[in-house]
Amino acid sequence: MGSMSRASGWLFALALACLGAGPMWATAARAEDPVPDTAAASSDAAAHHDELDFEEEYEEDVAQGDPLEPMNRQIFRLNEGLDRYAIEPVSKAWDYVLPDFVQHAIRNAFDNLRFPIDFANDVFQLDMTQAGVCLARFLLNSTVGIAGLMDPASTLGLHRKPEDFGQTLGFWGVPPGPYLMLPFFGPSNLRDGFGLIVDTGLRAIGFFIPLAVSFGLAGADALNRRSLIRDQLDTERRASLDWYVSVRNAYSQYRANLIDDDKDALKDYDYFPGLEIDADRPAQD
Repeated sequence: MGSMSRASGWLFALALACLGAGPMWATAARAEDPVPDTAAASSDAAAHHDELDFEEEYEEDVAQGDPLEPMNRQIFRLNEGLDRYAIEPVSKAWDYVLPDFVQHAIRNAFDNLRFPIDFANDVFQLDMTQAGVCLARFLLNSTVGIAGLMDPASTLGLHRKPEDFGQTLGFWGVPPGPYLMLPFFGPSNLRDGFGLIVDTGLRAIGFFIPLAVSFGLAGADALNRRSLIRDQLDTERRASLDWYVSVRNAYSQYRANLIDDDKDALKDYDYFPGLEIDADRPAQD
């Protein structure tokens, strides 16, 4: 389910890693040289100037990418409080009651119900080959896979390639716009936020049952996915220097990789449940 899959997407992030090292051997070599190395001094000054320019450009890029940071951080704190004091305790109980194979089966079933979203956006992107794979997956998993609880399509090499309208807009050159932290739904941007509205209208469950019930099921889907990554999330939070920045950077990189159809990067950024490709699942089960 496209709309609520994003609701747990904000729970995942990559830990920041800040690496810095200088050429110590060069400094030592200049110290042993009795003749002043004016060329080296000029090079150091230029390097320092370039470093300052880089820092200024980086800060400008961050400001342009997240001009609403004060508001976004406030919403982020709201979402974090909701997760820590409501969603996380319930997800622990969920994880205690339901075996892992049942949780994975539930996830498979909800992924199968994303068929209208994936298929429509494959067509919007003129990717008819993947649209055919998406259709074959849905027919096979809905029948042989018992309403999508199992995923025989992946066993046959028909792997899921998640798509949404935000990706479609990116495919056609629409820029992401400013970063947005949405209440309850988590990280997004102006383009993906609009795409979320379109994808909500494409949800398969909404075609057959009342809207209120469909959102209840979407909540169960989000809760199930939250329980599957509980330990991973705790590790990421502890490792993060700034959890807000970690979530923002991970989301932005992940979305860029999705739009570029970079499957290798999808494996590296498997922090947003419901968006991972099926090829990753054997390692998780």
